[in-house]
Amino acid sequence: MPRRLKLSPMQRDIMVSLREAGGEAVENVVATVKPSDRAEFDREVDGLIKLGLIRKERSTIWEGSWELVLTAAGTEALRK
Repeated sequence: MPRRLKLSPMQRDIMVSLREAGGEAVENVVATVKPSDRAEFDREVDGLIKLGLIRKERSTIWEGSWELVLTAAGTEALRK
C-alpha cells in the first residue's frame, strides 16, 4: 500500500492549483495561493520539487519567467 504524503496546507494548495491547469506561471500560482510570505512559498515549492511532485521549467510564453508543472508522480499523489 502506498504511503500518503504529508504536505503542508500551502503545498496542497499549490498542487491543487496545478492540477487544474497542468502547468502555470509561478506568478499565477502565487496569485492563486496568496502566501503571506514569498520566501515561505519558495521553500514550499522547493520541497515539492525535491519530492518529485512538481518541476520548474522556463516559460515558453514569457521570456525570463518560470512555470511550475505537475509531474506524473504529482498527479498520482493527488488521486490518493
